[in-house]
Amino acid sequence: MKILLVKDDIKLGKTTQELLTYEKFFVDWAEDGNEAIRYIKENAITNYDAVILDWMLPELSGIEVCRLLRNKYNYQGGIIFVTAKGELDDCVRALNTGADDFVVKPYKIKELSARLNAVLRRKDKPFIDKIYQKGNIEINASLCTVQCDDTKIQLRKKEFALFEMLFVNLNNVLPRTSIFEKIWEDKMDTNMESLDSHIYMLRKSLKVFPNIQIKSIKNIGYKMEIMQ
Repeated sequence: MKILLVKDDIKLGKTTQELLTYEKFFVDWAEDGNEAIRYIKENAITNYDAVILDWMLPELSGIEVCRLLRNKYNYQGGIIFVTAKGELDDCVRALNTGADDFVVKPYKIKELSARLNAVLRRKDKPFIDKIYQKGNIEINASLCTVQCDDTKIQLRKKEFALFEMLFVNLNNVLPRTSIFEKIWEDKMDTNMESLDSHIYMLRKSLKVFPNIQIKSIKNIGYKMEIMQ
């Protein structure tokens, strides 16, 4: 699941991003309201399963961001407010603006993760294609397809899972262990060599897209780059 975290506190933002990543979420982090809107525009509305919003933000407040997401951009994913405000009126205002849940500081990351999962279960619509888009590249998670301009291919399920994980974390290095733990459920009967073999096969499948590169980072893992 891909999450947009909107938090202006650098230390808490980084910590929350790391902990949610450990909980198996893919997390983009925006430091103010305007940056959050830019992320939404650049990554397409359907890319984010949920947005975690601080109440107090530079540029645009959390409430303003929430209102824009719901009313202007027709965002249908989950929205959770994280704030020190715990008054009933504030909770009601957030929910009436379009939030799905409200977490009051201080909180445990396990609580935030559980609330995220609960919101995502309520928002789940399996009949809607899940589409990611970056530039002229579009992937459809329901059909396991990758399209660039007029060229489209369909990947095997495991290959697509690898592609999706690298694609939503574009330009970021993903450790081999993180990829393996996320994608291979039956780890007792599989080893890291299987990951490397699937990366090899994925690269072969992607040869029709010379601008999409999967790079090996020695002793660490892999990252995807889109060449101009």
